[in-house]
Amino acid sequence: MPDMNALSFFSGIGGLDLAAEAAGIRTAAMCERDPFCRDVLRRHWPNVPIYEDIRKLTGEEVIGHGDSRKRISVIHGGFPCQ
Repeated sequence: MPDMNALSFFSGIGGLDLAAEAAGIRTAAMCERDPFCRDVLRRHWPNVPIYEDIRKLTGEEVIGHGDSRKRISVIHGGFPCQ
């Protein structure tokens, strides 16, 4: 299986991310608005960037500047979150 990276939107406390990682998909970045959920995510994924506002998120922020290790293969999300 090729290396796959996921971008997680509306991450909550990381349920979809745990499932993706069990399937061999690395979580490259997360986006979650709720402060409590971000705290939980930081505890479990301390090295994964967590963005707060999907409306302000850009592709350049997520994929870096030409860093192939950050290429996104999968985008998943836990919506609707409310």
